[in-house]
Amino acid sequence: MGWVTLTLRKLTLRAEINSLELRDLQISREIRKNQRNLSYEQSVFNNSKKQELAAAKADYLEIRDQRPDTSSDEYSEWQLDYSAAQEDYQAQKQDINDYYDDIMSELEEAATDEETRLQEEQTTLEAQLEAMRSELESVNEQISSDIDSSKLNLK
Repeated sequence: MGWVTLTLRKLTLRAEINSLELRDLQISREIRKNQRNLSYEQSVFNNSKKQELAAAKADYLEIRDQRPDTSSDEYSEWQLDYSAAQEDYQAQKQDINDYYDDIMSELEEAATDEETRLQEEQTTLEAQLEAMRSELESVNEQISSDIDSSKLNLK
């Protein structure tokens, strides 16, 4: 009659295994979602970076395109303006790159931390699943053994 108790344990184990398998699936989905979000955020910031760089370069190119004839009196003044614009553009470019590099690093670090946390939870969960599956197998064998030993021998 011990197989009745074992059958109840089997049902409990099966329910717990199903619950852990569901959580394992949810964690896998969260990991993929985290990766998709990181890619999306990176693409948004890359687009912003490109726009800012293009705007900074447009100001520089505008001055460059206003170049007068080298024989004119305005040429030396233009050279000074052009040099200043070139320096400003390089400084703006460096600032923009640094700013967005910092943002990208923060995004990647946050995503990596979250993924690490999820993977650790998943590893723990998989170990619990393995232990429960092993116990379920033992319970199944014990139930089978108990049922076989309690059969009536009608010979």
